[in-house]
Amino acid sequence: MIVFNIDVNDPFTDLVWARLMHEAGYEIGNLDATLILQRPKLGTHKEAIKSNLSQLLGADPSVVSLKAKTRKKVDSLGENRSIAAHTVVLLMRK
Repeated sequence: MIVFNIDVNDPFTDLVWARLMHEAGYEIGNLDATLILQRPKLGTHKEAIKSNLSQLLGADPSVVSLKAKTRKKVDSLGENRSIAAHTVVLLMRK
């Protein structure tokens, strides 16, 4: 099993791990991302975000799923003081 250590403080991490994934002989089989935020509303931006994710990761857009949710004014997410992202990725051998 290959484990990718993703450092969210490194702006180049996304590009590095995507390259390492491809070099190790893997591709994205499925990516499911949920963004949790009050604002901005993402309805009009979801396709652009999905397209950018697909291009950055070298994945077909059909395997990328993007959802957006709110926290109904509960905790820092719902009070619009923070945002969160939950992502699950299935890697498959090429």
